[in-house]
Amino acid sequence: MPTSTIQSRRELLTRLNRDLPYGLAFAATEHIEAWLANHTSQGRAQNTLAIYGYHVRSFYSWACESGYLDGNPVTTIRWAKSRRGLPQPITEDELARVLTVAEPLRTAVILAAFAGLRRAEIAAARREHITEHIIVVPRGKGGAAGTVPTHGYVWNHVRERPTGLLVLDRYGKPVTPTWLGQRARYAFDALGLPGVRLHRLRHRYGTLIQQLYGDLRVTQECLRHVSVNSTQGYTLVTGERRAAAVSNLPVPREPGLDCGQPGPATNDARVTPAAR
Repeated sequence: MPTSTIQSRRELLTRLNRDLPYGLAFAATEHIEAWLANHTSQGRAQNTLAIYGYHVRSFYSWACESGYLDGNPVTTIRWAKSRRGLPQPITEDELARVLTVAEPLRTAVILAAFAGLRRAEIAAARREHITEHIIVVPRGKGGAAGTVPTHGYVWNHVRERPTGLLVLDRYGKPVTPTWLGQRARYAFDALGLPGVRLHRLRHRYGTLIQQLYGDLRVTQECLRHVSVNSTQGYTLVTGERRAAAVSNLPVPREPGLDCGQPGPATNDARVTPAAR
């Protein structure tokens, strides 16, 4: 299991143990249902609730299989299911605004928007990982290492920085992915951008690469996805590009028309005699 997943599970279970009336070990089904309902009423996203369910179910399955608990209180709970939605890249105007945040979040914004790094990768990013040409990601999603080309904006931002972690808290300590997400959310909300989250900068990175270069395999490599199916979830095809693609479909010449004149575009369904 990736380190970031272990850390996320530990943080969630710690909060759940604190929030439940009698802690994790003595929780009844109705206690966990009430906790879940509270998070639902707070507007938690469906995918977030699905992740909560995954961690909580995994914990109680392990606790029962290991003999620590006699019964599993979550077997009858209906958890949200994750769904793949449309990518939500931030706009260039929104990017210009979030680039005004103070450090250390500005560095996080730059690494997400111009290198496509995830929160865990940003928290672990070090100055010595970045050269003028290549950014090394020692441990990406799933534990795999990777590299991405260095954008000039990233290089100009970090080139004079000392070796070591690029993002530290105000006490000079390392940050966690959860810390990054929370601080970014507070900062973006303060800018009047309540719908913007740090991961949407990665969506912008992938979407623009696909739009500018037009090669899904190139986009896949830049996003460091194992499967191209994952890449498709990060690359928004705009309405304008879809309309252009449809409008550029060629219209065949109709029999009997001059060879130099294409047949008229029409919505009528024409059926040739051979097709009848």
